[in-house]
Amino acid sequence: MTGLDIFYAVLAALSGLGVFIFGMKILGDNLEAVAGNRIKQMFSVIDKSRFVGVGIGAATTAVIQSSSAVTVMLIGFVNAGLMTLPQATSVIFGANVGTTITAQIVALGFGGIKDVQLTVIFAACAGIGAFMLLFAKKDLFKKIGSIVCGLGMIFVGLQVMGDSMESFKEAPIIVNALQSVTNPVLLVVLGAIITGIIQSSSAMTGLVITMSAAGIITFPQAMYVIIGSNIGTCITGLICSIGTTTNAKRVAIVHLLFNLLGSVLFMITDIFAKYANLLMNWFDTAQMQIAMLHTMFNVATTIVLLPFIKPLVKLATLIVPEKKGKEDDNVPRLYYLNEQVLTSPPLAVANIKREILNMYNLAKQNLDLALDAITKVDVSKKEELQLTENKLNYLHKEITKYLVKVNQMDINELDNQLLGTAHHTVTDLERIGDYSENIFEYAERLKEDNLSFSEDSLEEIAKLREAIDNLFDLAYKIYDEESPELIPTLYTFEQITDDMKVLMGEKHIERLNEGVCNPETGALYISLANDVERIADHITNIANATKSFAKPKKAVKA
Repeated sequence: MTGLDIFYAVLAALSGLGVFIFGMKILGDNLEAVAGNRIKQMFSVIDKSRFVGVGIGAATTAVIQSSSAVTVMLIGFVNAGLMTLPQATSVIFGANVGTTITAQIVALGFGGIKDVQLTVIFAACAGIGAFMLLFAKKDLFKKIGSIVCGLGMIFVGLQVMGDSMESFKEAPIIVNALQSVTNPVLLVVLGAIITGIIQSSSAMTGLVITMSAAGIITFPQAMYVIIGSNIGTCITGLICSIGTTTNAKRVAIVHLLFNLLGSVLFMITDIFAKYANLLMNWFDTAQMQIAMLHTMFNVATTIVLLPFIKPLVKLATLIVPEKKGKEDDNVPRLYYLNEQVLTSPPLAVANIKREILNMYNLAKQNLDLALDAITKVDVSKKEELQLTENKLNYLHKEITKYLVKVNQMDINELDNQLLGTAHHTVTDLERIGDYSENIFEYAERLKEDNLSFSEDSLEEIAKLREAIDNLFDLAYKIYDEESPELIPTLYTFEQITDDMKVLMGEKHIERLNEGVCNPETGALYISLANDVERIADHITNIANATKSFAKPKKAVKA
């Protein structure tokens, strides 16, 4: 084998690896898009049960085809306070089990069954999926086409890598050099380093399977490289945890500890158990031996470490101690959105919704402050109102930035509709904050001029406030639970605010004519009624937005 032949073989191996990784990404992204709502539902039911967490982690990773991606999501959730560290730990355990499905798929298809070349058959899916993409009209069928195409590309990449490895077999110098590396620790380190560079244990598994199947490396060598790849895959989470909260950093550390401890236990017990001999006796082909090793390692590590979640969390806490200074809650920030969440479009959409609901609560908080101030003529909480107003302005700007980013991703139709309305929703909330600020300014003018509303006026304001409170509460429920069927009830509360505005105007004129109200106080009174009525309009807009993205409710049988 000449130097030029070796060069071509290296290029072929790189191209095959590239196609494999790209196929994995297409497959995972589109599976996630199709199953996006299921994933959101699964993450929403995580509770204190460690077994539920393991199951959700395994199922989600089996769909996304990447334990690193799930770990990055968990970092984002813990960073946003949506999940505790122990909950995230159980999901990580499951994610490590779920990621082994890739090796099983590869082992099933690569090499075939007797005379049936499954690799070629699966590779043909790339063409079938491509034709589906060309001719499909519906978004769902296009995504299914992408899934089929991605699956096919995985095996196209494997086939190209396998052919290049067959070429390497003709270079005894290369084969002998690779097979001379027999030190288990060195092989584990090499597996960790290479996986850390390509940031995909699945791709590393595919590469090792093709090398082992071609006879370039022995199974014992492949075994230790696979163990190392489990450690190397943690690099993605460690990188993404930079700049996050203390607990979010601990999620990445837990992922690393899981694989480090599992690897150490494996290496120690391997001295006595001789896993390579066992697996070679149990399974005939190199690809099945490697796939089963990967699965058994992660399942066994999960079983062994599952009872020790609390000590593992404590160890992560010791490695990443609490920061001395506490975070200033007065500084505007995003609570549910960060770069890590963007790794999963369906979950990014869900977190945008959570951030909007957080903004909604802040807007209500400022309205309450403003109405308290004007009815009690007490402006002592001006600083608190201004801090909240700054948060509303900040969230308006930052949520909009995330909307632009997520809009560029591949998302389903309902999520796309939610994003389309979200631009208007955050603007509605920002305007509610502005009207609340106006109402507080009216209170300041009353205070400056030593004025106050009459008892009758305060009673009317109380009725108006009751209507707007009911409107706020119901609109929150409609938006949060996506229940547009409650909108007719909402309209009744909005009508009450409209009627109260008219009534307050009429009563104001009566009091002016009777000489029991001065013009300046009356002007502020009318401005208050107008502003609250406009706030009611913005709240109604937010509720109405759910008509476009709410999932159809299943009919309940009588």
